[in-house]
Amino acid sequence: MFRIQKLMLAEYRDIYEPVIVENPFTQVTEYGEGLRQYHIGLTRSKIIFGCDDFDATDLEDFDYKGLDPEIETFQLVSLMPLQFVKLNFFRKKNRNIMRISICGEEEKPMLFEFGGHLYKSLFWKTWRERVATIRLLHPNLFHISCSSPFSSTDVLGEEELCYAQVHVDSNYSQSSWRNYSTSCSLLSQ
Repeated sequence: MFRIQKLMLAEYRDIYEPVIVENPFTQVTEYGEGLRQYHIGLTRSKIIFGCDDFDATDLEDFDYKGLDPEIETFQLVSLMPLQFVKLNFFRKKNRNIMRISICGEEEKPMLFEFGGHLYKSLFWKTWRERVATIRLLHPNLFHISCSSPFSSTDVLGEEELCYAQVHVDSNYSQSSWRNYSTSCSLLSQ
């Protein structure tokens, strides 16, 4: 499961830092269309992106050269220091999403949907808790998330037309209907 951790120990010892949490993600558009699959890990100072590159690996060569088969085709794609990123976690319908934006370029966020079909909500909660812990332990990284793991970021406020029946005074025989446009927030748990 800890593919980034294994790869860093095997090939990148000079920049190794223990991985706090990692799991599979799918980069998606704002409409939920999948773009690319990643494995993303979090250390106390950086976020690490990795993915499988089957084109760069000779799959015909069965001599594994002592390499763990789990990381044989796996490559690190990017490392980003946490001081330059902002992370937000939210839910959209039944999808758990992490939004990563580079500081200063918040209008171009990257959206990643949590993978791991059976454990998706566990991963989502674990990531939120680990980011909150990093924020508390390192005050200079307090900007990395706009929310705590127990905040209302999983409350989606969407503009919705609500109807309410207002009963008028008993002196009048009719009741009147009024339309109210409100932001009805529902907890999507």
